[in-house]
Amino acid sequence: MNAPAHPPRALVYERIDPTGESLAWLEDRGVRLTLGHAMWQRPFRRFSEDELIAAARGHAALMGSSGTRITRRVIESLPELRCISKFGIGFDSIDVAAASERGILVSNTPDETDAAAVCEHAIAAMLALKKRLLDWTPEFLRQGGWRGDAFAALLRGATVGIVGMGNIGRGVARRLVGWDVRLLAYSPRATDAPGGVTLIDLPTLLAQSDIVTLHAKPRPENRHLIDADALARMKPGAILINTSRAWLVDYAALRQALRSGHLGGAALDVFEQEPPDPADPLFAM
Repeated sequence: MNAPAHPPRALVYERIDPTGESLAWLEDRGVRLTLGHAMWQRPFRRFSEDELIAAARGHAALMGSSGTRITRRVIESLPELRCISKFGIGFDSIDVAAASERGILVSNTPDETDAAAVCEHAIAAMLALKKRLLDWTPEFLRQGGWRGDAFAALLRGATVGIVGMGNIGRGVARRLVGWDVRLLAYSPRATDAPGGVTLIDLPTLLAQSDIVTLHAKPRPENRHLIDADALARMKPGAILINTSRAWLVDYAALRQALRSGHLGGAALDVFEQEPPDPADPLFAM
């Protein structure tokens, strides 16, 4: 079969896999690739709107993860664009409405492995905070540290509040059944929950939970779902886990709740600015 006179071009604006196997698969089928930033590089770099528009001109496809936002302006500036392929479950980094108006295909990869990874990560974050794992670092031991005054707490007997009962929220719940914890969940669209989970309203969940873990979708109505009032409702010494989206939390209010000592801790892998600003006061707490 003869190669097309004008082979399709794809900009891989974020490279996910260091092996490059999936990219080789595309190249074997005649796709010409332009390689963008590698997500394993340090410091991580992302395209600005202007940089993405300049790099993507003449390309029929964009491929990457959620580090770079594909905005309406980007879409309307690329008349040859036909496809946006997003690695991972969420697609809120793409203006799907703008893509639909232009007849541009948007795809993602909602693989169960991705959901399982987030479920496990959320539980690992709970344990890291409860067990004070960040206190006993190699540096602490090199300096002669031993038991000190930091004592691990038990997850057993705690009340865990899960905000959002999608695949990940349910997965967290299923994994915690059998850990001898009380499980509460808030999800306005859910009509049922896994066995051992009690569906409840958000204010009650916040007031009764020792751990609140966020797995809600970043819908407009969920912006700053956890704001200053919500944080004030949480039990003194409770901890907050956010492995979903920064959109859900008022981070200024979170900084204050941590600074005041009202919260016992927070585990975050999503931030208002990503990669996060090294000068963020969170990293000095």
